[in-house]
Amino acid sequence: MKRIILTATLLLFVGLSAQAQWARYGFRVGAGASHIFDDISSVSPVFGGAAGIFVDYGFENAKIAWNTNLYLQFGVNFRRSGGNLQELINEDNNLTIRESYYHTYYAQIPILLGFKYEIPVKRAGHYINFMFGPAFSAGLFGEYRNRQISPYNPHANANYDNYTDEDYAARKAFKHVRRFDADAIVAIGYHYRQFMLDFIFDFGFVPIAPEDDALHIIEQQVTGDEKMDVTVPGGNNMTYMLSFGYYIPIHEKARYRGRR
Repeated sequence: MKRIILTATLLLFVGLSAQAQWARYGFRVGAGASHIFDDISSVSPVFGGAAGIFVDYGFENAKIAWNTNLYLQFGVNFRRSGGNLQELINEDNNLTIRESYYHTYYAQIPILLGFKYEIPVKRAGHYINFMFGPAFSAGLFGEYRNRQISPYNPHANANYDNYTDEDYAARKAFKHVRRFDADAIVAIGYHYRQFMLDFIFDFGFVPIAPEDDALHIIEQQVTGDEKMDVTVPGGNNMTYMLSFGYYIPIHEKARYRGRR
């Protein structure tokens, strides 16, 4: 179903792009909090954000509804995401703590449908902006840490820490998580002439990796069923950020041109 929705959305945007009338170019930088959306592990965010370039295509002369408000935006971003996870396993009063974090970097291609509403004030150029659409991300590089400790039994064989491994490859994030992601992006903000300020929400639909679930492990031990699958889909990347952007005034058609 997720693939069908993304494909249908992409086809809609391709159809609209055939009616584009003008283009504006710009760049954007954003920063905020990123974490791994997971129903079981406790999580805390890491610093996330994105920086990139984009082009807007407008529809002023197209014979479609809201032709002066709609536009398409295509871009390329460099994105940082990740998160911290922790699981506490208390079995027979023996506490085991499993901790991990991901710091991952992606190249991202967003394809967004935008809607701008000009605020009716005396001085032109003030807009409320809304955007949504899919994005496709490919992992470039990243860092991964995974460790398990038993405070009351620090020498237990179950304890491990991949940072004690002399092989640096064990810390590379994309040896442990999926390299490709399909995102949904929603943004709302305020634009004034060339300047823009947007709040952006970015959610990855592809689980980062299968994970060993603590509850399934306990159930396996209680039932004695060694064939029981203890893995569940891992969490999803989720990022909230505040973004600042600027339209580069090169061969653009500004809607407020000639107005005062």
